[in-house]
Amino acid sequence: MAVLDATPDKLDMLIAAQGHHGGPDWLEALRARGRDGFRSLGLPTPRAEDWRNLRLNALYGQSFTAGEGAVPMLTWAHLMPIVPKGIDCDRITMVNGRFSADLSAVGDLPEGVRVSGLADAIAGDADRIEPVLGRIARDDADGFAALNQAALADGAAVIVPRGVELSRPVHLLHHALSPRTPVVAQPRIVIDLAENARATVIEHWRGLAGETAFVNAVIEIRLARGARLDLIRLQTSGETAFHIDRLAASVAGDATLNVIQIDLGARLSRHGIDVMLDGRGAAATLDGLFAIGAEQQTDTRSNVEHRHRDGRLSQTWKGVAGGRARGIFCGRVHVLPGAVGTDASMSSRNLLASRTAEILPKPELEIHADEVKCAHGATVGAISEQELFYLQSRGLDAAEGRRILTRAFAEEIVDRLPFEAFREQVSGWVDRHMAQTVLTDAVVKEATAS
Repeated sequence: MAVLDATPDKLDMLIAAQGHHGGPDWLEALRARGRDGFRSLGLPTPRAEDWRNLRLNALYGQSFTAGEGAVPMLTWAHLMPIVPKGIDCDRITMVNGRFSADLSAVGDLPEGVRVSGLADAIAGDADRIEPVLGRIARDDADGFAALNQAALADGAAVIVPRGVELSRPVHLLHHALSPRTPVVAQPRIVIDLAENARATVIEHWRGLAGETAFVNAVIEIRLARGARLDLIRLQTSGETAFHIDRLAASVAGDATLNVIQIDLGARLSRHGIDVMLDGRGAAATLDGLFAIGAEQQTDTRSNVEHRHRDGRLSQTWKGVAGGRARGIFCGRVHVLPGAVGTDASMSSRNLLASRTAEILPKPELEIHADEVKCAHGATVGAISEQELFYLQSRGLDAAEGRRILTRAFAEEIVDRLPFEAFREQVSGWVDRHMAQTVLTDAVVKEATAS
């Protein structure tokens, strides 16, 4: 067992909890750099500005162990309810941070395409992994990122060569499983699209109710000129789980990154999103929804750097919080000198479903170039009494009216998902989570009484 705390002296035990390592010298050099970074940084504390609003005490002090022995306990029967409906996917399944060949299914792929576990990719395709792994994500971003690199062992890899468009989405499923003791999982995901390549990736982080797992993940994305990645991110971990991840993306000229993130699960979740628009005409669309209740906490920090001219960003983040939940969104747009013609918009809109919930939005603009078009805005409010009165005048009671209006508020982001059957499937997950956690009878009764 390894105890997680805010000091670096437990590093060796935490790494040992990930199991065995190995691989080429350059990989061990990456791990060594992560170890040095973690010993220097330690884990974040509330004294760090980017972490001061997130209560980490529930995570720190928890004991975790490796979870490799849990892999055989999963079967296809466990996974079928969350397999994307109506889509023929190539699937990579990770269990507690490790690639599972038995639970993965990859069909015939175009020549040069790799969809596999990360350890297998390093062993069989090192010359294509080395230029990306550890080069996009900063291991000095915080102690969690350094810890992931120190324990780097497995995860998933998606590599698409020049001019190839994947006809099937890639489903990257990470299942945290801790039937007996809390486990730690630290997967690394690498997505590399060469010039004019195209791919859709569905990334799903999942855990079972009542099981405690700590997932500390890093996702690295490199898009060459003219490439396009549509990335769907779903987080539906169990209510006692802890989920922390950092997504780092480098987007070259005329390339496009589209992200839709839906955050429902975990006792505590934290997402760092770093996007570098690294060429003329690079573009990103970042859309997100969190819906939390009870004692849940979620924190998303996005940082988009416009490094060249004519970059485009559209970002819409929506949040719903009930019970005593706390939601945080901090979005930063940084326009560097010379990035003329930048067009960036960022919006954070949030809905409080109870008087004891909190949502803290913080949009930021930092502009060092002329001839740019940048805008941001943030709102936090409750259900419109005028809209509620309208529904009541049509025969609905106040409680049902609140449920309908809250669901409609969240639906804007869900409706942006591709594939009709899959969109309806995710919509059902959101509906159930709203009813069971966000808009419980007690929450609705309290809001109606107010």
